[in-house]
Amino acid sequence: MHKERFIENITEQIKEAQLKLGFVSEVIRLYFPVPSLCALLQEEKMSGKKLMEELIKDESFSQTPLGAITFTLCKGDRLEVCIPPQGAVYVHEQIQDPPFLSHIIAMFQDNHHLTIEEICRAFAQFNENYVCEEMQPGTDFDYVLYFPEGKPDAWYYCIHMEMGHTIYHRFTEEDYKLLIQN
Repeated sequence: MHKERFIENITEQIKEAQLKLGFVSEVIRLYFPVPSLCALLQEEKMSGKKLMEELIKDESFSQTPLGAITFTLCKGDRLEVCIPPQGAVYVHEQIQDPPFLSHIIAMFQDNHHLTIEEICRAFAQFNENYVCEEMQPGTDFDYVLYFPEGKPDAWYYCIHMEMGHTIYHRFTEEDYKLLIQN
């Protein structure tokens, strides 16, 4: 089980939320579809109940930099991951704001109708070696942008443009691949 990768993912999600919404010392709940969590932990596919048992058995989740992480199996084969307020404080105080993510968030907050060209320029500002692909019709997104080497950021940014409004969602590479398979 690749716990470090999981903790890093949670940390990055908390940091993104703090950049968008500000810091609050509170319990944080994240919800993961079981296949996504299996991919993130680099575990074989298993049922939500089996994954839950494996996670609860692993006592190291009670002692992380984010505090004691707990898990709850939800309807629809999703797991709730609960991080105590200590986790929000740790991310706020110990994790630097990633320059690329900070820039992207500021762009989307300042301009709700970005063009794909403006988004591409922002990616190129941080690394000329990025990919921008049009997504297949029928998906919920119009474009995907990412850095093939994962520098400065390993996330896949899926862009949707509708009625002059542009939004993004970030996915891990594994979740992006699951997204385009469906």
